[in-house]
Amino acid sequence: MAEVKLSSKHKMTRQNRQEISSSVAVHSVKEYDLETLVHVVKEAMDLLDSSVFQNIRSKGKKGLVVLKPNWVQESHEYNHDAWEAVITNPALLLATILVLRDRLQGAGTRLVICDGPHTYANFATIVARGELRKKVSSLLQQGVNLEILDLRREIWRRKDQVVVERLKNSEDPRGYVALNLGKHSLLYGHKGEGRFYGADYDSGVVNDHHRGERQEYLLAGTAMQCDLFINLPKMKTHKKTGITCALKNLVGINGDKNWLPHHTGGNRNHGGDEFLEYGLSQRIERTTKNLGLKLALGFPMVGTWFYRKTRNAGIRILGDSEKVIRNGNWSGNNTCWRMALDLNRALLYGNPDGTWRESGDPKPYLSIVDGVIGGEGNGPLCPDPINSNILVAGTDPAAIDAVAARLMGFDPQKLPIVRHAFDSHRWPISTQNMSTIRVMDDRVGHDIALRDIAPSVAGGFTPHFGWNDIRYNRSNDL
Repeated sequence: MAEVKLSSKHKMTRQNRQEISSSVAVHSVKEYDLETLVHVVKEAMDLLDSSVFQNIRSKGKKGLVVLKPNWVQESHEYNHDAWEAVITNPALLLATILVLRDRLQGAGTRLVICDGPHTYANFATIVARGELRKKVSSLLQQGVNLEILDLRREIWRRKDQVVVERLKNSEDPRGYVALNLGKHSLLYGHKGEGRFYGADYDSGVVNDHHRGERQEYLLAGTAMQCDLFINLPKMKTHKKTGITCALKNLVGINGDKNWLPHHTGGNRNHGGDEFLEYGLSQRIERTTKNLGLKLALGFPMVGTWFYRKTRNAGIRILGDSEKVIRNGNWSGNNTCWRMALDLNRALLYGNPDGTWRESGDPKPYLSIVDGVIGGEGNGPLCPDPINSNILVAGTDPAAIDAVAARLMGFDPQKLPIVRHAFDSHRWPISTQNMSTIRVMDDRVGHDIALRDIAPSVAGGFTPHFGWNDIRYNRSNDL
């Protein structure tokens, strides 16, 4: 791979770098040009304290840097040729590797690109996008110490969107660690305890791991052992959390997604968030579905067939969840954001042996959000592409997502995953208030307040249909 050199138009003066005291930087980027991306990544890494790289270089080959893209699945759910609005663009990964190679000065540090996609995603196809595998091979020949890991312990085969076969996958070579947040979990004391739904129809697993003071997650050892975590998410809408950017992207560091509460059964009057409305049709569907779940668990062959039939009947009665609000896919979901914020605290403060760091000593962290081509509408799996022409960088995931929300035309105060990321906590995600965020926005050329950020496209992103109430109103006081 040829050396990338910056032209003078991409170089920032030392004085300009010193003037950037903002917690987040917004870069206008029109296309996935490698030279431009390298420039942005270099500036993003300048946001980190210099001691971070000094520490990594001092470890030599024992150093470990993780690059975590959004590799949720290989393509749009229903259009297998469309992928650029779904996953992090490979060019951003390559630019990050090139900059790290220079920053680490031949220390031999291990660089790892890793993610845990959906259990039914095709990992090989994801890695082949944009000829990433081929370009990584070229970097390996140049002596870059690089590996690509699939963090899933299982791969599922589905029929009619129901799991019919589970295949063992090669696991994270650094193992997994169960981290328990106990009373400090945002799910502790949740009204829906015992009625959580995870990634599988066996809801007993997720409820076993989230009950009382047992609030635990199974996290990949590679993510937990790293000396620097670089989060490279895609800027998209999300059916369960409104948006998916830096905060939600950490779902991919799990070894078992069925430990993750996605929504809570029932309606709002009983602590649930499964449906917007809970009438006769919903009660019939839920009763039938529960019967199908029990049969699928007790009698795998016949039970799974029956569960598929009841699920299909539910779709005919209520409509597909890509068209109607079901399964917690709306702004009333009071479960998924809690899980996602727990994961951020676990990454930042958890140790590989299951112990915890002090509250003022989070793991070194950087995020660069890929919004050059964003995803709007029915995200995260069925988004429509939108040329938002933006990269967002920073070291505070809460602030990054607040900025991303504004760039998408949404009100961060109306997004629980963003609003509560600023809450006081034993292990805080952010130590600033949302109202004090300052942003270096190169579209205007100077430092601005969060409330002054203009959407990246006129009118902003189209939200998921279950999140139509999150649009930003200028009269709101951030």
